Amino acid sequence: MIGFEHSELRSRYDELVDLVAQKSPTLAHDIFKVPVSEYTDRERWEREVQLLRTTPMVLALSSELPEPGSYWSLTRLGVPMLLVRQKSGEARLFINACRHRGAKVVEEGQGKKPRFTCIYHAWTYGLDGRLVGLPGEGIFGDVDKADYGLTELAVEERYGLIWAILTPGLALDLDAFLGPELSSLLPKFGLERFRVVNLKEVPAANWKLAYEGYVETYHFPSLHAQSFGSFVIPGVIKVESKGIHGEIVSPVLGIQEKCDPSSIDDLKRYVQSGFTIFPSTFYTCASTEAFAGEEERDGPPLERMFMNQILPGNSPGESVTISRTVVSGEFEGTPMEKEVRDWANLTHQVVIDEDCPVVNSIQETVYSGAQEHFTFGRNESAIHHFHRELHKALGDEPLD
Repeated sequence: MIGFEHSELRSRYDELVDLVAQKSPTLAHDIFKVPVSEYTDRERWEREVQLLRTTPMVLALSSELPEPGSYWSLTRLGVPMLLVRQKSGEARLFINACRHRGAKVVEEGQGKKPRFTCIYHAWTYGLDGRLVGLPGEGIFGDVDKADYGLTELAVEERYGLIWAILTPGLALDLDAFLGPELSSLLPKFGLERFRVVNLKEVPAANWKLAYEGYVETYHFPSLHAQSFGSFVIPGVIKVESKGIHGEIVSPVLGIQEKCDPSSIDDLKRYVQSGFTIFPSTFYTCASTEAFAGEEERDGPPLERMFMNQILPGNSPGESVTISRTVVSGEFEGTPMEKEVRDWANLTHQVVIDEDCPVVNSIQETVYSGAQEHFTFGRNESAIHHFHRELHKALGDEPLD
């Protein structure tokens, strides 16, 4: 949270202390009901997938493509892609399909190469996606290599993140998508500094069920009593809409007793700031409590962040969470490396061991006919906002 002024964090602190005293989160005006069919209906799921393919999304941190020639072959929403750092330093994105007969040019994974050669017939492409060679060119037939480059997707790098649209031919208007409020908030996190400690893809049930659990802490006292619930104040969060996106701020245990609001370091330790990117991405900065061994490192304590992106899977009852734990600087080869990695692994394990089984059990019950709708409380206001904005984006009737 390097870009936050003391006054901004102090304002969040004051609001959180008030909510802690009330033992309450930001409250919606009323309860909110969502039809259970929205978690099972295939036609609606297909429209949701199409919406996500035509909406800007984060593909990577800038640091995940560290130098020219760095690439990442990945699949999101059924679209195989090749993300490449150019010699000029810019990032470009291509559909990972050979223009000959459609084989993947690069197997999934990350690495560094000067060019890419399809394993099937050895058609070869440059970092810029241009076809630069094919075996037997003289006998293959009349092919203008300029017409056979990899199909490109729109991409933009900003705020330490690489954004994309997964549909060929669509332009990426990031300013319009983020709006002025999120555009002013994102730079304050200094995401350019962050390095990935752990990246996992976690399968679960319907993507909306999986996402909902990330934007409320009402379940912490029961589900996470021995994990996340032991260092935050359960059920107390400040929620604020930022257009279609949002900001979620939560207090760390001890904010009333131990936090000196005149100290910006204390505010960073006890005020957890995060944000949502429509429709299904949630990032939050965790406490800056120092890792063991960090006293031997120059500079401020490493900031920790959880970055979760929940995407539909291959059917209405499936999803995948792209889950990253990241820190704001180098940690490999330092005295704190073990604790950093242990923290990252624990974070992922809590999701796998505690959240996923519950979400998967909900998916089972939605087919039972036990109820026609789910009821979200006033204390789950971020979920209200999510469903309202999703309905608008899909062109559905409002739920109110």
